[in-house]
Amino acid sequence: MSANRAADPARTIVRVLVRLAAPGALLAMTPDGRGYGVYRGADRRRRPVLLLSHAQTQTLLADGAIAAAPNGFALTPAGRARAQRALATPGETFHAQHAPIVARGVIDADGDVRMGRGLDPMGAVRRLAHLRDGDGRPWLSATEMAAASRLRADWDQGQIGLTPMTDWSAPPTSGGARGPGDGRQAALARGLDARARVETALGALAAPLRRAVTAICLEECGLEQVERREGWPPRSAKVALKLALAQLASTPR
Repeated sequence: MSANRAADPARTIVRVLVRLAAPGALLAMTPDGRGYGVYRGADRRRRPVLLLSHAQTQTLLADGAIAAAPNGFALTPAGRARAQRALATPGETFHAQHAPIVARGVIDADGDVRMGRGLDPMGAVRRLAHLRDGDGRPWLSATEMAAASRLRADWDQGQIGLTPMTDWSAPPTSGGARGPGDGRQAALARGLDARARVETALGALAAPLRRAVTAICLEECGLEQVERREGWPPRSAKVALKLALAQLASTPR
């Protein structure tokens, strides 16, 4: 453990939090009992990828960055946000703690696509891929994941033209020869079509399923948050989500 202890303690803790953010990672006592190690996939038969002292582990526990889990400690939402802040590009720290910041195309007032940086629009869908059943297999099938991706993509496309202070009726400001029926109107039309697809898809679902898939895939709420909101028993939001996506997957577009 000497290499970790000789390193900058603050940097070591950040590296531990980042490693613990990986699916299934666990912070557990080392076999010699001299400290704690980060184990991939909670497999303690392998060497830990990073080591912490007892004191550093207690500090993380007191800070609420980790919490007791079977056979060790796991990252808490506060710890995950702390890791994301540490990895963020300067100026993006606040937003990065809520969702990954990525390079993405955005449509400007002229209907042109520009590259910028913003929250990952498909982050909520990608998190669904980590859901597992009791045997550790993916909870959602490939077709159900595809249905979630389509719904989210249509929802994001449908936000075009809904941004306050965007004047879609103004004449084009670019130097091109495009008239009023140029890229701006085409982008707005695509947004209207996308919103119609979202409304049609959600309208075909029973109310509880519609609320579940809207909250999880579009509003990016957690499963437990949905269960508290709906007054449902544990793990029922997971079932409702699967039923909703299975129905969306089987509905012709």
